[in-house]
Formats: sequence, C-alpha cells, structure tokens
Amino acid sequence: KFSILSSGSGGNSIYVEAGGKRILIDAGLSERKLSARMTRIDRNFSGMDAVFVTHEHSDHIRGVGPLLRRHEIPFFTTEGTWRRANHIIGKVSSCNTIRENEPVHFGELSVEPYSIPHDAEEPVSFVIRYQGKSLGIATDLGRVTPEVIKKLKNLDALLIEANHDISMLEAGPYPWITKKRIKSDVGHLSNEDCGELLASVNHSNLKLVVLMHMSETNNHPELAKITAQQALGESSPEIILAKQNHPTELLSI
Repeated sequence: KFSILSSGSGGNSIYVEAGGKRILIDAGLSERKLSARMTRIDRNFSGMDAVFVTHEHSDHIRGVGPLLRRHEIPFFTTEGTWRRANHIIGKVSSCNTIRENEPVHFGELSVEPYSIPHDAEEPVSFVIRYQGKSLGIATDLGRVTPEVIKKLKNLDALLIEANHDISMLEAGPYPWITKKRIKSDVGHLSNEDCGELLASVNHSNLKLVVLMHMSETNNHPELAKITAQQALGESSPEIILAKQNHPTELLSI
C-alpha cells in the first residue's frame, strides 16, 4: 500500500508499506505537517524502516532532519545529494549511500534507485517491488530518457510528473529565468512529456497512474488528465491526481 502525503512545489512525500516494512520517500514538509498527514491515513512514524531522499531541493528535504532526529529512522540517499543537503539536514546518526541500479532490500520489499535528469547534484528516483508487484516513481525530471523508459516498463502502478501545460507556463506570471529552468532538459515534465512517457511504457497490466507535482499556477488538473488518458488509449488504467494540501487514501496495487 502507499499514499502520496504531498505532491507539488510546496513539498513532496510518499509513504509506502509492504510485508510489515514501512518507508518514506522524501520529506518536503515540516515534521509536524508530515506527522499530521500520516495521522490522516491512520499511520505514524514510529518504527519506520527508512527515509529515502531523491535530491537536495527544499521541497524534498525540508522535514528530513527533524524527522530523522525525532524518530531515529535510517536514512538513505546518494553521495551527491548528501554532500549538497547535509548542511540543511543537520546532524543525523548515519547516512546510508545509495547508487543507481543498486536495490536496497527490506525483507521482500526492494527499493531500486535509477538516475534522472534534473538540476541537482546526483538525483535519483525509485522503482519499488514486493512479491511480484511494482510501483514506479518518475517526478522531477526534465526529459524522458531511454533509461527512464527502460526502468518504468511493465509496472503495476506509476507515479508520474505532469508539472505544467506549456502554453500556460509561457503565458503565466513566472520570471523568464524560472520558466526557462522548468522547460529545460533538467527541469520538469510537461503534460505532453508525461503523455509521451505514458505511451512508451503503457501495457495491459498497468493498473494505476497517479499524476504528480502538478503546478497550481501553470497547469489545470483536467488538462493533465485528458492528456494522460489520450496517451494511455483504450487500456486506460485508473488515473488519480496527487494533491499538495492533503494525502491520498492508502492505495493498493
């Protein structure tokens, strides 16, 4: 089971549990807010097996330090991310280094990092597997690469970025430099990019697609959803939208 506790530029965090193991991917809200989100899905942080961090941007690490210190949860991230983030995260008991394509195992639950193109030091995203079921995460990437497509094939569920509508972004209020960054090869996926990726990895056993990291300024939920539905065609799995301000229910695959 999993829940997207928060998704968007204000903070990102995903909770996953399987086989008695429980992990968190990113902690981009304050520890207090994350705990409140966990309470809303009837869970808490005591006895968690791991916190993984994808990259060092504040909307992914804001709550990491307080969370690790308060609950003494093992911490996992890449060497590059730790180098950039350690002064923000502060003192933690240990940092376990992860590398792309080297899965970390918690019993039967496996967490495999893969490299993504984003404007950070050593960013990764994850494919999570348990007893033949698989969940892929693809957010904070500026373009769709062959490596990304390869990792996200034949999954049961996919959490995928639909950050912006290109024309809304171009006409919107953001400064030019910010627009340029978002549209760049190391920025964020547009609805069209999301559709392209979905079309590349779609298969008959894909059960659930969650649209993630949607801009409140430069996108509209219906636009993102229609683009995803068109890309998935007839075999359309269930499509839901992750929110910034409240968690999804606990989802099963």
